[in-house]
Amino acid sequence: MSKLGKDLLSTQLANARLSMITVESPYSFDETVKRLKEKMYGLGAEVLAEIDHSTNAKKVGMELEPTVVIYFGNPKVGTILMQEVREIAYELPLRVVVWTSSGKTYVGFRKPSEIGKEYGIKNNDILKKMDSLMENILNI
Repeated sequence: MSKLGKDLLSTQLANARLSMITVESPYSFDETVKRLKEKMYGLGAEVLAEIDHSTNAKKVGMELEPTVVIYFGNPKVGTILMQEVREIAYELPLRVVVWTSSGKTYVGFRKPSEIGKEYGIKNNDILKKMDSLMENILNI
């Protein structure tokens, strides 16, 4: 990878981390994951995938405290955004990361409106609704 490529990637990673919202969950890791998925389904979103990074780490002889990423969404909403700017497909479906650190459980996500700004999405109504959905999901 070229120096420019490395610099761009480094900047993008730093920006993504800065725009991530992290909240501490009052529940255990397993209970947090369960409640988040129940809330997603209850609000009409479909859970499309769950990546268990700690299980994957064990498969290669490494340790990682519980860490999962839950991918979820609604194709009716995501398709509208992709019709406007196809590259936003890279960011969809929406996701939350749940992890434990020092005995505490955390949930992290990026606001859809922030992601939309990065891609120049003009449909702010959809992005605001997606922001509300994320906030509602986290209200477990």
